[in-house]
Amino acid sequence: MDETNEPDERERPPALAPVDEAILARAQTLLEIVESALRDVAQPYPSDDHGGILRDALFVHGIAEKLVDQAVVVERERGASWSDIGNAAGISRQSAHERWSTKVGAWVMMGRQRNGIFDRGAADPAEHARYLDEWLDALTGKGPDAVSRQLSSLRDEAARQEANNRRSEVKRLRQRTEELRQECDDAYTAVMEAAGTDGVEEKRAVWAARHFARAEAFDRLAAIEEPAAAEHRRTAAAQRAIAEGILRGRADEDLTSRKAV
Repeated sequence: MDETNEPDERERPPALAPVDEAILARAQTLLEIVESALRDVAQPYPSDDHGGILRDALFVHGIAEKLVDQAVVVERERGASWSDIGNAAGISRQSAHERWSTKVGAWVMMGRQRNGIFDRGAADPAEHARYLDEWLDALTGKGPDAVSRQLSSLRDEAARQEANNRRSEVKRLRQRTEELRQECDDAYTAVMEAAGTDGVEEKRAVWAARHFARAEAFDRLAAIEEPAAAEHRRTAAAQRAIAEGILRGRADEDLTSRKAV
């Protein structure tokens, strides 16, 4: 019997809508920055402790860099384009994409929810928000729900359920794209083996169909996984281009470079 006491995935409280999960993660990071800064204000540094002040400053700087990454995620969840983000950062759209797209991609791959960022056992977003409410109220007197009231899906069970239904659909579609990748490779092998026979055109049609199916799956992902929509649409377009090239009957030697991508 498993005695690790790890919670079953099905027993965990449902996540909030992605934008609220991102806002909650950002609020936690702001707490960490404030607590670190307040600690350092009154931190005694012995005269023979050379470098301690710098080390503490770099620690806060590292948290601040995480905050910037999280701010980009929140902006993307709120519908900001890469041009919007570039303008806010004083850089080009392309530079903004190059700088932060992997961070947004990592957030997307984690299911667009907090994951391993809160060490007080508050997997429940409502509990996490209450903790932040209490901390902020004690510090600033902002009221008992200053953080919670920013999280609309915390009070809207239908929105929360819809968000989690989408997460389940994304997981299913991602699994399907990987299955189709293998099916594309298998269909490619079948075409190569049938080269020069009467059955090659039928095999070619099957190969193209697998790529078209993969394109459709990425189109669906683009519709429900907004922060990565542009990347999904590019992948869908690439899959259709491969399928159309197959159907045009290009020479087999040209098709060797058109396996699943």
